[in-house]
Amino acid sequence: MKRRTVMTIALVLAPATSWAAGPQKNGPNAAAAQSLFYEARALMKDGRYTEACPKLEESLKLDDGIGTRFNLADCNEHLGKVATAWASFLDVAALSKANNQLEREKVARKRAQALEPRLPKLTIEVDTVAAIQPGLEVTRDGSTVGTAAWGTPIPVDPGSHKIVARANGKQPWEEAVEAVEGKTAKVTLPRELTPIVVAATPPPAPAQASVGAPASRLDTASTTTLTSEEQAGADFPPPVIESHASAQRTVGWVIGAAGIAGLGVGAAFGIRSLDKRNNSRDNCVGDLCNETGVKQRDQAINAGNIATYSTIFGGAALVTGIILVLTTPAEKQGSASGKPRSLVGSIRAVPEASPYGGGVVLTGALP
Repeated sequence: MKRRTVMTIALVLAPATSWAAGPQKNGPNAAAAQSLFYEARALMKDGRYTEACPKLEESLKLDDGIGTRFNLADCNEHLGKVATAWASFLDVAALSKANNQLEREKVARKRAQALEPRLPKLTIEVDTVAAIQPGLEVTRDGSTVGTAAWGTPIPVDPGSHKIVARANGKQPWEEAVEAVEGKTAKVTLPRELTPIVVAATPPPAPAQASVGAPASRLDTASTTTLTSEEQAGADFPPPVIESHASAQRTVGWVIGAAGIAGLGVGAAFGIRSLDKRNNSRDNCVGDLCNETGVKQRDQAINAGNIATYSTIFGGAALVTGIILVLTTPAEKQGSASGKPRSLVGSIRAVPEASPYGGGVVLTGALP
């Protein structure tokens, strides 16, 4: 019994003695690496692991060493980064075996095995429909998750992790998941990411027609055509006739473009509503749903409401814009008598909305 106790104590103390040795190389950065290593060891002895781990990481960058790797794994374990520590202990075991350091390999593997029951794991599910989206890329905390890792429980450190999916022509999708020691979390990508909706650009307004001729030409014409009686009033400027046709046409184009954009938004949210509704079937039995299913159905209802309102608005705006463009009067100077003649009709387009739908009411008469 006493012998076993002595052997156990020696095994536990081993990392703090012979395996605490830092960088063994004599490269140009060896001195700095060794200084950082010993400073980190002193911090670890005082329980200041948050300060010690960065120094060990910097020492490892300057001069790689198995002892530095072992101590960094031990430091990360004390910080609660069990997955990082587990992977580091396995690396130390492999390097120790390659360098014929069998005792160190044995201890490193034992430390890794002790962490395995505590490992949090994260599974990212991507079904076959979602996987065929062009350019699909999945990342976890900014690091790419390869297709081979989809559907596989991967050890991660405890805490929050951000999953993001991107595809060509689609809006980024993201979800945060909390990893807990000893448990496996699961994230499922939607079958289809939401398309990017690009608002239609309204065509340029037509050039405004010129009203009247240049002043020099008008002066010449008045000199040759005015009678002696009309010369008395020649000092008064001619009346200015302002045309509103071009402005009406421009307003029509703008409202019509807004209507097209509204229809596009309605279509996008309609697709999203159907997608959320279909996805909820995996988490619902009839009208009974788990937490994920309830969330998906709420999202489907919200998206459907937005689609309905956007479609009503877009349709009304598009019809209004078309009417404004089609009823724009022709721009003419006047009648043969020289008096200006207005061609503006009395048609008015009045949008209407009600709890059961909406539309546009036309009143008046054509010119």
